[in-house]
Amino acid sequence: MYPFGHMLLSFIYTDSVERFHISAFILFVLAQNILEAEGPWFESFLINTLFVYVCEMIIDIIKHSFIAKFNDLKPIAYSEFLEDLCKQTLKMQTEGSKKNLTFVPLAPACVVIRVLTPVYAANLPSNPLPWRLFWILLFSAMTYVMLTSLKVLIGMGLQKHASWYVNLCRKRNHHLHAD
Repeated sequence: MYPFGHMLLSFIYTDSVERFHISAFILFVLAQNILEAEGPWFESFLINTLFVYVCEMIIDIIKHSFIAKFNDLKPIAYSEFLEDLCKQTLKMQTEGSKKNLTFVPLAPACVVIRVLTPVYAANLPSNPLPWRLFWILLFSAMTYVMLTSLKVLIGMGLQKHASWYVNLCRKRNHHLHAD
C-alpha cells in the first residue's frame, strides 16, 4: 500500500458521498421547480444538472491529479483502492485494512423528506380529514417502497460490480504471475 493510500482512499470516498449529496440537492431543486416554476423549465434544469456534474468531475480530476503528482502515486494505486473498496463491499477480509468505509444516510434522508413534504402537501386533495390521512399514509408508503427499492437495487448493482471487478483483478494477477 502506498504511504498516502489511506488519505487518497478517504478523498475518493468523500467524493462519492459528495456526489450523492449533490444528487439529493438536485432532487430538492427539481421539487422546487415542480412546485413553483412556470413555462418550459425542464430542459434548462437538465442542462444545469449536467453542468454541475461535469464541473464536479473536472474538479475531482484536477484535485486527484495534484494529489497523485505531489505524493508520487502511480495510476495503479486507484485500481488497488477500487479493489479494496470492492472487497469491502463483498465483506471480504482484506490484508492490512485498518478501517472500513461506511455511509451514513441520515443527512440525505432528511433532505429527501424535506423535499417531498411540500410536493405531497401541494398534491393532497382537499377532502375531509380521514381521506387526507389516507393520502398522506399512501404517499408515505409509496415513498418508503420507492426508497427501499432504490436502496436494494443500488446494493445489488454494487455487489455485482464488486464481484466483477474482484474477479477481473484475480484473473489479471493470475496472468501476471503465470510465467
